Amino acid sequence: MANPKALIKTYLPKLVGLFLFDAVWFAAVAGRGEWLALTLVLVAAQVVLALRTGPFSWRLYVALLVLGLALEASVVSMGILRFSEGWLPIWLVLLWVGFVGMLMNTLSGLAGRPWWAALLGIAAGPLTYAIGARLGAAEILVEEWLLWLVYGLLWAAYMVIFALVSQRIKQTQEGSHDVISNSSQSS
Repeated sequence: MANPKALIKTYLPKLVGLFLFDAVWFAAVAGRGEWLALTLVLVAAQVVLALRTGPFSWRLYVALLVLGLALEASVVSMGILRFSEGWLPIWLVLLWVGFVGMLMNTLSGLAGRPWWAALLGIAAGPLTYAIGARLGAAEILVEEWLLWLVYGLLWAAYMVIFALVSQRIKQTQEGSHDVISNSSQSS
């Protein structure tokens, strides 16, 4: 039987990260420019949580952040969506900073599971934009089905990249731990 303390230590930070990101999303999307200070505090908490709750790679974090912002820029450039406060408003950048923190903590279990990651991307990605548009954060410039299609494909690809790269980094980190422990044992 699993140790309850170990389960709490493993899953409580993931649950906290999920609910914290819900707050980040709401503050960024519903509050936009008016709630930037709150969004910034929530995002900082999200990143600190990710840093403290397991293996963390700044290299992966920055790569996922740049990739996410490129995803946004490409959709805006294609004329599918326009954000209410400019091309890539600061609240959107903060949202991505928080999202990547949540991704690395709460969704770290998707490492090596690209199909699950793709399904999550297809289901959740476009939904957040449709809701955000209804809250006035963005304007959909095409028929909504096209927004769902494009964002579904982009988010599926984004999440697959996350799953595959996370798995590779995890294996590299485990390998480096093995080398360290093996060299210390042979001394």
